[in-house]
Amino acid sequence: MRVGLGRTGLVKAFFCWVLLLALPALAAGEARVLGLRSWSSPACTRLVVDLSEEVSLRESIAGQGAELVVEFKAVLAPARPIQQVQDSLVGGVLLSSTREGTVRLKVSKRSPGFHHTVFLLPKVDGRPVRLVVDIENPAAGRRLQEQRRAVQAEKGGKAKVVVVDAGHGGEDPGAVGFRGTYEKQVVLGIARALQERLNQSGGVRAFLTRTGDYFLGLRQRVEMAKEYGADLFISIHADSSPNRSTRGASAYCLSLTGATDEAARILAEKENSSDLIGGVRLSADHDLNTILVDMVQTQTINESMRLAGMLLGFLQPVQEIKFSSPRQAGFRVLKAPDVPSVLVEVGFLSNPEEEARLKEPSFQARLAQALSEAVCRFLGKEPALPILAREEAQSKAKSKPTKEHKESSPRKEHVVQPGQTLSAIASMYKTSVTELKSLNHIQEPSLIRPGQRIAIP
Repeated sequence: MRVGLGRTGLVKAFFCWVLLLALPALAAGEARVLGLRSWSSPACTRLVVDLSEEVSLRESIAGQGAELVVEFKAVLAPARPIQQVQDSLVGGVLLSSTREGTVRLKVSKRSPGFHHTVFLLPKVDGRPVRLVVDIENPAAGRRLQEQRRAVQAEKGGKAKVVVVDAGHGGEDPGAVGFRGTYEKQVVLGIARALQERLNQSGGVRAFLTRTGDYFLGLRQRVEMAKEYGADLFISIHADSSPNRSTRGASAYCLSLTGATDEAARILAEKENSSDLIGGVRLSADHDLNTILVDMVQTQTINESMRLAGMLLGFLQPVQEIKFSSPRQAGFRVLKAPDVPSVLVEVGFLSNPEEEARLKEPSFQARLAQALSEAVCRFLGKEPALPILAREEAQSKAKSKPTKEHKESSPRKEHVVQPGQTLSAIASMYKTSVTELKSLNHIQEPSLIRPGQRIAIP
């Protein structure tokens, strides 16, 4: 009796043979270079080499301090294209391999005075092992700090300073949308629009924590707010959820005692992991921990909650609201001790409809306008008119309508949204509370309710 493997048996035998050949290489855990990327900020260039496994590093300096060399045992795939890196801090980057199986990373600094830091980041959140090289210009860093402190010194009581933080950036993309939209790009667009709107308002100066696609640690963002002497700190984010139908904006503040609900706790854990994902060497963060014992923090949180409620009220006409009141949790980016700070999630990129809207510059501008009006209301400053309202006002001024024409023109109406006050509505339409009370026969402004129609003069 003859026994044959058959076609299926031959296929199985072939794959077993292939696996046996591969076993020595797999057992050795040989690291492979997967790619090279870079990001440039005003004072630092970050290089990231993706690796399949952790490696031991050996550093050396050449070229009279102008060339950094990092060597490690790994396989460099010659067919894989490597990004060319060249900017104001780095003159060139070269990855090469030796016959002994060593990969050599050469980084040419534009000045031997530039500092460098080399470290490994473990696998986290689906990312490979990363070899990180930071090249920093200490002079540029000092200049930026001096500029921020100059703003703090000169502002006096004339202008209020608002620091707008675009979440994530660089190595950390944040949430990824249903169609691949990166949170870091969306929130930077909104942050820029908000900065522009605030700077057009009377008595407000707005600054961004990051102005491009690069990573900043959570502690750096808090420190920048302190250096600017910020009166307010607003961190802009976009959320994601496994449930694609989840939608809406929400606002969060710091809590010293624990999260107000499970959703806030989970979100805080996700946002606080930004340092791990983006690449910060872990250390005991004593400064941020000792902030929590400062008694002024309680008053700051109360003010933050008031600001967060106003932000939600002004966002309501523009964007659906997920939670009608602010939530609290231990967000590290909100831990400046004496600066009212709010983290705003402008919507869900995991929701296809919201993702499409959040990508649109026009919708980003509407969100920025709403946020700007809330901030100005909180600070007691004059908000900038929306572009359409400004054009309409200019057109009316040119036409100079007669009294009869004014009286025959139909009046505008505003539908009161949750959290809105009569004074906020007056500010939105460039009128006064007294005029609104008189026109609408309102005796007690605090008793206006959501859904109520307010005639606008």
